[in-house]
Amino acid sequence: MSYAKSDLVEVQSFTRQGDGEEVVIGLPVANVFLAIPTEALEILDSLSLGKTVGEVQAKFACDYGVELDIDDLLQCLEQRGFVRPRGRKVADEPLSPRPVGRVDGNVRYHFAHIPESIAKRFFGPFPLALYLSTIAAALVIAVAHPSLIPDRSSLVFSENRTVKILALTLIVYGTIFLHEFAHLLAAKAQGVNSRIGLSHRLWILVAETDMTGLWAVPSRQRYLPVLAGPLLDSFSAALLFLFLYAQSKGALILAPPIEQLIKAMIFMYMFRLLWQCFLFVRTDFYYVVTNFFGCKSLMKDTEIFIKNLFLRVIGSTKLIDQAYIPSRERRVVKMYSVLWVLGRGLAFFSLFFITLPVFFQYVSGALFALQQGGSGNHYQYIDSVVVGILNLMPLVLGLSLWITSLVRRRGIS
Repeated sequence: MSYAKSDLVEVQSFTRQGDGEEVVIGLPVANVFLAIPTEALEILDSLSLGKTVGEVQAKFACDYGVELDIDDLLQCLEQRGFVRPRGRKVADEPLSPRPVGRVDGNVRYHFAHIPESIAKRFFGPFPLALYLSTIAAALVIAVAHPSLIPDRSSLVFSENRTVKILALTLIVYGTIFLHEFAHLLAAKAQGVNSRIGLSHRLWILVAETDMTGLWAVPSRQRYLPVLAGPLLDSFSAALLFLFLYAQSKGALILAPPIEQLIKAMIFMYMFRLLWQCFLFVRTDFYYVVTNFFGCKSLMKDTEIFIKNLFLRVIGSTKLIDQAYIPSRERRVVKMYSVLWVLGRGLAFFSLFFITLPVFFQYVSGALFALQQGGSGNHYQYIDSVVVGILNLMPLVLGLSLWITSLVRRRGIS
């Protein structure tokens, strides 16, 4: 809807946070946030004071010496629910953002009923001190007794494999929920709602929390919600490691199956923390880096930078111009490109030296059982075959999603 110079504009109440040379304005209830120049914020403030579009244009021309047509800006803001013409029929309806592309304007937040005061009990000064001291104690013991640290063999069970793997799988999915729930609680402690989604990174299935509402709080307050998941994983692994240490000193007795599951869980937590270092995808650590340096398109800019490097190596002239990126951000992109490459290397290292070796051990056991047939121990036969299938399904599903995404991306390009 076009805006005439005589139009008055109704401006929705919004949050604002300074972010370098821009300001992030938001409608937290609708989970809608936009980064706009400070000049655009001045335009919104003037309109909210009851000035007409023409008066705001005249004031802008007087202040900056530039004749500005703000109609495009207002139409964009209207689509997101920030503004609308005043005095027309639509003014009888409440302001709300309209879906743009794949944006859902009717977001339903999970666990929105949890009081902020309850969330702060899990992420206040005392709980944080407890988490960090437990992690520190486990690290000290791990350095002093490295033989207690589980390796990938802890994921390979020799007896009752089906039961143990099913139990481990249920525990792992439970801890994934707790990881995301930690993000939710930490965000809620900052007064921010969030939601959980399911996705994949390369061949690995992942759950992720949408914490777009963090744009409504200062940048220094975003670190804890972003790091809450890895913090909980580290604390959980440290706690389990202390159990192993207590058993090694005779202060605790663990049944062999429980000890095996604890070792497997510790290794899974270590693997999950390693995953956060795969900085070629948007992990929790990636968002820490972007928040620290204030880069809004670090991943995209880095991928283009690396692509340009490759094109230069092969002598191509079809380079993508990145001159629009501020010099400070270009320096960050250059540094981050190294982490991007190292992260991808870590990912393939974990695939070939952790995931696939464990996978092949179980699959080879299943193939051996099929060759032997069920003439011997029927339980061992069924156990080996089922375990092979259980290991095969998630890897095949994850690889299929990854390959499908690559094919679609090439098809689009």
